[in-house]
Amino acid sequence: MIQGPPRTPPPIGIVYNTSMSRPDSALALAAVYAFDSKREAKIGSVCVVGAGLDAAIFCDVVARFYSGSARNGNEMLAVGLAAVTPLPTDLPMVKSVVERRKDNGDLQYNRSVRKVSDTSLAEAVLRNGVLFNAESVMVLSAPATFLARALDITGTRDIFKQRVKRLVIVDSAAMQQDPASLRRIVAEWPGPVFLCGPDVGQALVFPGASLDKMYEWAPAHPVADAYRAFKSMPYDAPLHDLAAMHYAVHPDSGYFTFSNPGSIAVGDDGSVRFSVGAGNVHRLSIDPIKKADALAALIAIASVPTGAATRTRG
Repeated sequence: MIQGPPRTPPPIGIVYNTSMSRPDSALALAAVYAFDSKREAKIGSVCVVGAGLDAAIFCDVVARFYSGSARNGNEMLAVGLAAVTPLPTDLPMVKSVVERRKDNGDLQYNRSVRKVSDTSLAEAVLRNGVLFNAESVMVLSAPATFLARALDITGTRDIFKQRVKRLVIVDSAAMQQDPASLRRIVAEWPGPVFLCGPDVGQALVFPGASLDKMYEWAPAHPVADAYRAFKSMPYDAPLHDLAAMHYAVHPDSGYFTFSNPGSIAVGDDGSVRFSVGAGNVHRLSIDPIKKADALAALIAIASVPTGAATRTRG
């Protein structure tokens, strides 16, 4: 019997649970689609928690910008949204992108999400983003409320145990958190957990003055628009989420080191403290010798022109 060439395993899936409230979140989202285009990873799902409808629309806009067309349910799950009442107020960072118009008055960016009913149930999309991939990674940079609720869906705990290779929790110090839910995630998570603390993002700072050069291939780019709208330019942004995303996809890059296992204590104010000892959590650090290379790698992946976005050139 003639055997064919060995089959290449499918790319690992990415599940991104974000509040989309900082410029590094937008850059991380760009990186998700770049990883997908390079077949280094596959988009599992994107879920917005702790933000409003415009944040979900922004995530959909970025998906459409990179894919060039509305993706159907067989290609990508609809953006998840924690549809609490009332919805949190969105930041100008995402509103400016959602509301931007062309000279003729048409919306600048296509979208398939226009109302809450166009989004997916948050806890379900977090589960389904894993369910539809043989192996996945998760990046949690949002209140842990709905990820904890996902654990209550029948069979989800076993799915996560079997398929989620690592959960990377972002602690940016300024991020809003649900302390009780985060404690539950840390205590009950059935696999490896990695903490990306504030020092990681602060060590890897995006040079805002290079933004125009980075996205010069696209006259209108939603991620660049979001960065500019966050605050007065030029400014430099710590890359908390982008660093976590890179580690999640490429843990063997050599840019990061991690501690011996330990545990996380979550304060009532949402503060996070890591201690070495019993537990399944490792704390990430940047190898100082490779800091410059790590920053260059993060900028490179976030600036890859992919899909239909390349057709905006020239």
